[in-house]
Amino acid sequence: MSQLSPSDHFSRAAIERHKAFAVKEAAASTDSERVRMFADFIVTESRLRRERYATAIDAMGSEILELTRDLFRPYNSPRRESNVSRSSGWTPESSNAPLSPRARSHRGSLSAALHDTPQLQTQLPPEPASGSSASSPAQVRPESTWWTGYMPSLSPIPSMSVSEALDGSDSRGRPSSRWWEVSQEGSQGTPSMRLERSKRESKYMGMPRELREALQNGDPSALESNRGMTAAGPSNPTGYGPDEYPPEKVGWHEEVAPSPQLHQTSSKSPVAFSPALMTPNPDHLDVSRLVTLPPPYPRHHPAVNNNHPDLTSIRTQVRVLSDFTEVEANKERFIKTSAQIHDENTAAASNRRDSLRANIQREIAAGSMSYSDAAKIEETALQNEQEKTKEASKTDFELFQSQVVIPLNDLLMERVARATELFEQLRSKLFVDAQEASPNLTQEEGDEQPELLEKLTLLKWIFEAREQLHRELFDLLSDRNNRYRDMVTTPYRLARNEEKIKHAETFFAEDARKRKLAFEQEVLKRTEEFMDIIEENVVRGVEVQLSAFWDIAPSLSRITEKVPKDNLRNFQIQIPAAEYEENPAYYAFPMQYLYSLVGHCEKSTYQFIESQTNLLCLLHEVKSGVTIANCRLMKTQRVAQGEDEEEVERELRAVEKDEEVRLTDDLKEKVRCVEELWSSALGTELTGVKDRIRRFLVEQGGWDDEASE
Repeated sequence: MSQLSPSDHFSRAAIERHKAFAVKEAAASTDSERVRMFADFIVTESRLRRERYATAIDAMGSEILELTRDLFRPYNSPRRESNVSRSSGWTPESSNAPLSPRARSHRGSLSAALHDTPQLQTQLPPEPASGSSASSPAQVRPESTWWTGYMPSLSPIPSMSVSEALDGSDSRGRPSSRWWEVSQEGSQGTPSMRLERSKRESKYMGMPRELREALQNGDPSALESNRGMTAAGPSNPTGYGPDEYPPEKVGWHEEVAPSPQLHQTSSKSPVAFSPALMTPNPDHLDVSRLVTLPPPYPRHHPAVNNNHPDLTSIRTQVRVLSDFTEVEANKERFIKTSAQIHDENTAAASNRRDSLRANIQREIAAGSMSYSDAAKIEETALQNEQEKTKEASKTDFELFQSQVVIPLNDLLMERVARATELFEQLRSKLFVDAQEASPNLTQEEGDEQPELLEKLTLLKWIFEAREQLHRELFDLLSDRNNRYRDMVTTPYRLARNEEKIKHAETFFAEDARKRKLAFEQEVLKRTEEFMDIIEENVVRGVEVQLSAFWDIAPSLSRITEKVPKDNLRNFQIQIPAAEYEENPAYYAFPMQYLYSLVGHCEKSTYQFIESQTNLLCLLHEVKSGVTIANCRLMKTQRVAQGEDEEEVERELRAVEKDEEVRLTDDLKEKVRCVEELWSSALGTELTGVKDRIRRFLVEQGGWDDEASE
């Protein structure tokens, strides 16, 4: 018997494997088990042939996936013919580049974000036959725990990453776009144009937290789940099969056909579009990192809006602490009551005086009372009125003490304690963030977590609310002391004892100066301590933002440096196929796509600069508060030493103005350094690339003012 060739050996081995599979299939107890066995058999056979026919498969490219598209499709569904044109010499750009930010230029445009996801648009199954009772898996699949709190990101990256579960199942002629599979595909001999991401880079990509952490930690189960290799269901909330979609993306395959205007625009394109032609051209520049590497933009909850949901409860409590409606209403009620009592006492005293004078005049006219007796009676009446005045003054003070001082003091002290508790609570979170800082942690500020700027701003609000409470307490006790002074000096005033009045007023004035001095010293001490907290965290925040910027700036710069500085006519880039569907103008003017990516990259990376600038401005505000507190203390000290108050106030106002100018100049210098860093590292380069692309598009007649905005 002649020696068998390698092909014969492979054929006989295949026959044996098929026979063994047929025996196992017949022995299976359920149809679902037979389907799983068949799927495993097909996958194993395809991998064996992938190794055996590697050269041919590489040459066929996406046609392989076209040929396997009808797996498990019922016979009554027509087979779609492959539209791969082998005769055409044109090779379209890669489809695994990131999505264009243009469709997400409007805040909150969920439909645009979903429409830009090529995997979902190109993998939708056909409608089942009318006689089929099977329902779509997306309609019966239980709600996923991970999608329950899903918030569609305004950045193009999260929408892309969450839909990549479908990518390995049915890509409609597109190679897998999962960048973490580069090493695996490379081991099988498949060339790939994808760029491998490091852990530090993946933290900027805006994926859901669980997926990012799993990818960074190398969790195989998470990778398998994300590839969609596990059936979706209650036991696997994150995996989706080939015909399953997230709840908010179900139904996109039922969209109406494109409008005639779109067909008309597409017909004017220089090359007919074929969704199967997606093999990346290695000679074209991959510009995907201009979108995938920078952080999401715009953020859902930017710090300047101060509206992150995690801080809602604290913001609500701060508003309650800063509401002095109840305090003012209490004071107004007392003032109204006190004035009414005073008017009643005055009217009663006037009536008594008039009645007494009328009686005296009648008695004198009747001759029954002498003028000396009348004088004695008036003196006795005057003493009685003075006693009543003293009693009224004492009653008014006691009423103020019981109705105003005691309840408001308890209320304000309770609020001060609550403000201090909130302050320490939020401050402890700041230090925890600092202790747990890691270069490989995912970046979630502005989305899942509040930005440091928003936390520090809220901390400043708490501090200001607490200071206002302290000042209200000081004013309340000062008002009480003034009323006590009036009660004490009333007998001396009635007795016209000037020496006693002067001595009492001097005592109370000295006590008021001491209390004022002690209060301003405490204010300055608390403000300086608060400034130390803010400064420490601002320095840390600026360092984090600066480090994050330098994490991605070199990689972005390496891409923009490859854009020619003179002639863009022969320069080509990789463009996702979905972008051609949405923007047919890219056929004639592909630089429009690059312009949109560079613009998105510029806005996204500039967030690092804005964060640093905003933190420095916050620190400037706090330093200005320290200056004001210091000037108030100096004024109190100098006035207590006997200096003229108006002269001291005028002089310190000039000092405060000079210090504010110095702090402003210092802030301007720091912001200038940050802006120069941005310009020299990336900003000038991005602006230059945009200008060159714009000039080129204007020359070619492809500049679109509306699209550029």
